[in-house]
Amino acid sequence: MLKLLIVDDDKWIREGIRANVKWSTEDIEVTGTAANGEEGWLLVQQLRPDILLTDIQMPLLDGLQLAEMVNRAYPLTRIIFLTGYDDFSYAKKALHLQASDYILKYEDNDTILKSVAAAGRSLLQELRESEKAQKSQTLIENKFFSDLLSGVPSIDWARREMDLLGIRWEGNYFRVAVIQPEDLRRFSRPGIEENAELLLFSIRNIGVEQFSGRAPKPFFVHYNHRINILFNLENPGEADQPDGSFAQLLEEMRNTIEACLKIPVSIGVGSVCEGFAQIPYSYNKALTAAHMKDVAGEPGLFFCDEMRHSQHSHHMLLKQMEQYIIKHYADEKLSLAAIAGEVHISPSYVSTLFKKYREINVIEYIAGIRMEKAAELLKQTDYKSYEISERVGYPNPQYFSVLFKKHFGMSPSDYRKVQQG
Repeated sequence: MLKLLIVDDDKWIREGIRANVKWSTEDIEVTGTAANGEEGWLLVQQLRPDILLTDIQMPLLDGLQLAEMVNRAYPLTRIIFLTGYDDFSYAKKALHLQASDYILKYEDNDTILKSVAAAGRSLLQELRESEKAQKSQTLIENKFFSDLLSGVPSIDWARREMDLLGIRWEGNYFRVAVIQPEDLRRFSRPGIEENAELLLFSIRNIGVEQFSGRAPKPFFVHYNHRINILFNLENPGEADQPDGSFAQLLEEMRNTIEACLKIPVSIGVGSVCEGFAQIPYSYNKALTAAHMKDVAGEPGLFFCDEMRHSQHSHHMLLKQMEQYIIKHYADEKLSLAAIAGEVHISPSYVSTLFKKYREINVIEYIAGIRMEKAAELLKQTDYKSYEISERVGYPNPQYFSVLFKKHFGMSPSDYRKVQQG
């Protein structure tokens, strides 16, 4: 339904037009009326009407001044002038302001309705054309970026396409990320394939919003039944280490997608590359990294750089992480992210290594260390249970007691009695 605002300092005319014209027959709703231009401007900003029907001669702010302000702020709004004077100078000014129509306020109701309805149809047609053009532009841009991921025909071709599409790079370095939902098949039952497309559309929208105003510059690409992100970088270090701000932003996006769409999602990140020709290489690395979920046993954020580690280096990383945990087990802020930051890999990769080589997740490993330390303190000291709880990283004594009983099959006090005979 189209929204109409009526502005006229004559109450009888203003209310008469609102009440007596059969607006509903043309799917038009009068959302507000105003007695002068200043009041009208406030309502324009508040109600954002599709059509403004305004008198010209008004106190405080006349209709022509109001129309100029509306044109600047809301160029799509259609404006129709009402006047009691058949004055050619007003008509010229109205045309200059690109008014949809210029009618006498004492015209019959049908004439006013036809004028407003015609303005409404004009607006809807413009919106349809704009939406069609935008969709067409989006499809053309997506085709260009898909070609970059699959393989650039030539550097000259890429530059020509960029000029035609108005795309500007920040630099000559790129990095690709692949967003991999857990299983699209359950969203694409036979005959309902649009469900999967809707899911990908939603993923793209979340990503666009998450990266709004952030660096590095992202281009979202619907390609190969996935939403992919092509990052354009000014320098190779802009998309930083797996434990840095770039990774944190991707992890935030991954968590937001999972929370909003209720589907597990992994993100694979390819290597930083230089030039158009290397983009497919980064893309393939990102695809491979996304499938590290099969090794980790759970979805996460995976960097291809982490896959280069040998089995020997895996054990070295594990040793570093275990030493860090033992050193900081008493810190209640000890977390997966803190451990990942210490060894400069992503939190998902920390989980992957622990599950692969220790067959346990990190949280369980930390809890095990803390329980063993708590048991030592119960045996060797007279500390109260709540004091031991704090010393092993649990500020909540009740939670500590629950974990201890789960680990040893008895409460901390019973454990102490058994150990002390």
